[in-house]
Amino acid sequence: MNWMEIAFYYLLPLFTVVTLWLGLTFGLIWLNRCGQRVAGWAVFLSLPLLIFAHSELLVTRHDLSVVGAYRAFTAGLLVWAWHELAFYSGILAGPRRLPCPPEARGVQRFFYALGTHFYHQLAFVLEMGLLIWLLQDASHWLGPLTFGLSWALQQSAKLNVLYGVRALQVELFPAHLAFLASYWRPGPPSAFFRPSVSVATLLAIMLWFSISAHLGDPAAIRLALLASLFTLGALEHWLLLLPAPAPATAPATD
Repeated sequence: MNWMEIAFYYLLPLFTVVTLWLGLTFGLIWLNRCGQRVAGWAVFLSLPLLIFAHSELLVTRHDLSVVGAYRAFTAGLLVWAWHELAFYSGILAGPRRLPCPPEARGVQRFFYALGTHFYHQLAFVLEMGLLIWLLQDASHWLGPLTFGLSWALQQSAKLNVLYGVRALQVELFPAHLAFLASYWRPGPPSAFFRPSVSVATLLAIMLWFSISAHLGDPAAIRLALLASLFTLGALEHWLLLLPAPAPATAPATD
C-alpha cells in the first residue's frame, strides 16, 4: 500500500467525517446558544435542506461510486443534524419539561428521562421507517446507516451520562433545556460504560481493518466513512472518563 492509497482510502474519509461532524456540532451549539426562538426558526428554515438530503439519498441509492458514497454519507448526516436541531430547539424534545425528582431511582428515573426525549425518539423511528420505505430497492444503505448509527452512538452516550460518568458538560445546554442537567449523574462510570465503549471501539477497529480487503473498490470508501463515524463515537465515549473540572474558587484576599 502506497501513500496515495493511504490518503485516498483512509485519511480523506476520516478528514471529511471529522470536518462534517465538527461543523454540524458547533453549528448546532451556536444556534441553540442564540436562544429558543432563533433555534426554532432555524428548524423551520432548514426544512428545504432536510428535503434536499432525502432527495440525495433517493438519487444516490444505486450510485456505488466514490462520489456517491460521499453524497449519501453527507445526506445521512444532514438528516441526523436536523433531528438534533429540532430536539435541542425544544420542538422535538418531550412532554416532560421538568427537572428530575431527587428521589427518582432506577427504572423510574429512566422513564422520567425518556419523557424529556420522547418526541425525539418517536421522530427517529418515523424517520427510519421513511428511509427504509424510500430506499427499499437501494443498492447500498450508507445513508440510512449513517443516520441510524449516529443516533445509536448518541443514545449510548446519553445512557452513560444518565447512569453516571465523570465528565459532564451541562453548560452546553441552552437555557430552555437547562432542566436536562438534572438527569445527568456525575460519578464513576456505571456497568453500562464498559460494554458500550467496547462495542463502539471494536466495530471501529474491525471496519478500519476491513478496508484493505476492498482497495480499488468504492466499497472501501463506504467502509472508511463508517469506520470514521464509529471512531468519533468511540472517542466521545472515552472522553466521558475525563475527570470533571475543578470548581473555580474565589481569589484569596487580605
